Amino acid sequence: MVVEAMSSPRWVHGIWAGATVIAFAAGTQFFPGRNAQEKDNPDSERRKEAHSSRISREGREASGGGADASGLIPGSFSQSRPDGAIQPGAGTLTEQDIARLGKGLKSSSPIERRLAYARLLNGLTKDNALLIRQQVEHLHEHSSEFREFHYAWGALAGEAAVLHGIKTEKEDMAATFAGWASSDSAAALAWYDQTSDNEDIDRNGLKWGAVFGLANADPGAALDFVSELRAKGDKDAKRMVQVITGEVLRGKDPVEAAQWTEEISDENLRVFARDRIAGEFARQDPEAAAEWAAQFNDEESDSRLVNHVSREWAQRNPQSAVEWLESLGSSKGRTEGFGSAFSAWARHDPEAAGNYLREMVRSPERDAALSGYATRIMHEDPASAISWAEAIADASQRENTLVQTARHYFRRDHEAAVEWLANSGLSEEARQKLRRKE
Repeated sequence: MVVEAMSSPRWVHGIWAGATVIAFAAGTQFFPGRNAQEKDNPDSERRKEAHSSRISREGREASGGGADASGLIPGSFSQSRPDGAIQPGAGTLTEQDIARLGKGLKSSSPIERRLAYARLLNGLTKDNALLIRQQVEHLHEHSSEFREFHYAWGALAGEAAVLHGIKTEKEDMAATFAGWASSDSAAALAWYDQTSDNEDIDRNGLKWGAVFGLANADPGAALDFVSELRAKGDKDAKRMVQVITGEVLRGKDPVEAAQWTEEISDENLRVFARDRIAGEFARQDPEAAAEWAAQFNDEESDSRLVNHVSREWAQRNPQSAVEWLESLGSSKGRTEGFGSAFSAWARHDPEAAGNYLREMVRSPERDAALSGYATRIMHEDPASAISWAEAIADASQRENTLVQTARHYFRRDHEAAVEWLANSGLSEEARQKLRRKE
């Protein structure tokens, strides 16, 4: 079968620009989902078995009964787009069309699969959503297509689409809730607040869904949501803010994104956001990023931006990054930056980096540089790495670096490493660590 090529309406592009951009396919790292909780909750497996028995009854029941039969609430995905670009149901699909396009999703041709998927999304309505879901059921739950469908369904149908996830084995509630949060944040969050006592609902997954959906539609609202969670002790605040900042970076250049952080009133969230921006800023314009980061060098909470920028800059031009670090005043970020920069420099040009190290005066920055250099070359030349590590002045940092490098030494030349260890001057605790690795 060949699916007829067609120009996708703007709403399809809206779905892909929303759902794909928020990286649901790659977002599993942010969506712990039900699997993470099942280890600690044996009741979840029993619920899953009960829910799976209902799957066979889904689908065609929805096709003939309109909105009441489908159980889906009124709503329009287009309401979330002020430009009115998104138009659900623009391409009417019959039951036969959905079945035919479902076969296209299993085609060996990636183009045919993509076209079939686009046509299904184009024709998605509240009334046919369950039928279309049957056609995407075979897709991996972490695939972009599976998550994009649920994002679109959630944006279109809200609560009913989200609750459908209770009946399914796959992790689809978070992506569906993200869609709802993107289209009607007030209703979605009000519903979320009422689910605390529902054991069938994975609130952790919904939390992440809310972050992704809100970040896509309104980063400010997303920050407010995360701020409330952090105030309640949520330990995921840093990662969630980085997700939001990632969305901001997609729509703004790094300079604009950096300026956006000034609007964040919560100091901790502001620091987290800047952390996320620093690397991207340095990748695009290291000199401008360095100028931006330097203004925070004296601030304890933000001085680590210097490290972030230097680490990224050093991947391209390590000597320039080091010279910039030399021009700054002392800070924790600057010290750490030397470690990052010399690690990168050792990979690019170990001889030049070594020559620069020899000229550095004894200081915490030199110690960090020595550690970064030694832990980079230890893979190729552990004996030389140990010699460099032994030059670290700070006793604690020296011992930690020697333990790291010696582990590679034992793997490369066990006999020589044993002989070195006997006269290394390491503490007994450090020696025991290495002996356990022999």
